[in-house]
Amino acid sequence: MQKGTQVFLLITFLLSVFACDSDMDKAGRFFLMGNEELKAQNYKEAIRLYTEALDKNPLFKEAYNNRGVAYFKTLRFAEAINDYTYAILQVDPDYTDAYKNRFEASLASGNFKRALDDADFLRKTFPDSAYTYFYKGLALTELKRFDEAISEFQKSYELDAANVEAVVNQANAYYMSDRYTEAKQLLQKAIGMDASEPNIYNTLSLIASQENDFEKALEFANEAIALDRLNPYFNNNRGYIYLNLGELEKAEADINLGIKADPRNPWAYRNKAIFYFKSENYDAALRNIEQAALYDDTIPLLNYYWGAILLKLNRKVEACEKLAALTQPEAANLKQQACN
Repeated sequence: MQKGTQVFLLITFLLSVFACDSDMDKAGRFFLMGNEELKAQNYKEAIRLYTEALDKNPLFKEAYNNRGVAYFKTLRFAEAINDYTYAILQVDPDYTDAYKNRFEASLASGNFKRALDDADFLRKTFPDSAYTYFYKGLALTELKRFDEAISEFQKSYELDAANVEAVVNQANAYYMSDRYTEAKQLLQKAIGMDASEPNIYNTLSLIASQENDFEKALEFANEAIALDRLNPYFNNNRGYIYLNLGELEKAEADINLGIKADPRNPWAYRNKAIFYFKSENYDAALRNIEQAALYDDTIPLLNYYWGAILLKLNRKVEACEKLAALTQPEAANLKQQACN
């Protein structure tokens, strides 16, 4: 009896080892197939295959990370962040690829504080790396801490003098803090570094729009789109220019592209509200301006158009509340109508 029991236990142990090895092999095969689908941009199938790999090996950190990438590519940011976080917290607390990807997903989903935390972790891990300063600059820009962002982008450039993105994003931070002269100087520098970088012309377009030179803004926007035809943010910015040039049909087409590509983009909803306002569809304009405010209630012209829309709907008290703090000259007439 004793000998037979030992044999049974040994066989059971060996079977469990072989089964475990078999599961590991299967997990690896599913993972490799998932990678092929990810490269082919077949994200739904990639997610299925990575899930199969994780069923076989629940501690397969690379499968969590790559499934997170597939989720991210389909704009399923919460699920992507969950996968990156699981890989970090449950498998490897020093897994830098997951930190990098979680940073990007947090930035895209509007969780800028967590993005900043991940940038700080990467800075501690790679203190001499240009990209860690660049990442932190991106997070600080989204948090509207522009002076700090400018400093981070400068450090990134000093560590990597070929990093045109650092220069362009530094210029963008200057633009967002209304320092257009410094922004334009940096953008000219960026053109000398790499004239094929489309974000240079997009930011120049934004500056020209702020300076009410919409013809010049359209030239820059078209140049950006010629270099990157699939960028929906460029189309949305051009849509705003078309609104100001009175070309509403072209504006609507561009703005719709922006909303379809990023349903959380407040600038696109603000622009769609302006489109409806100019089309005299004030109910639709109000819905879109309210949607923009849900994502970011600080973007330029939001309260101006919000107040103007409410006035058209004869909601003067609410209009006055939106316009009260505005100081731009064009708001004076609206304030007189709403608040007197």
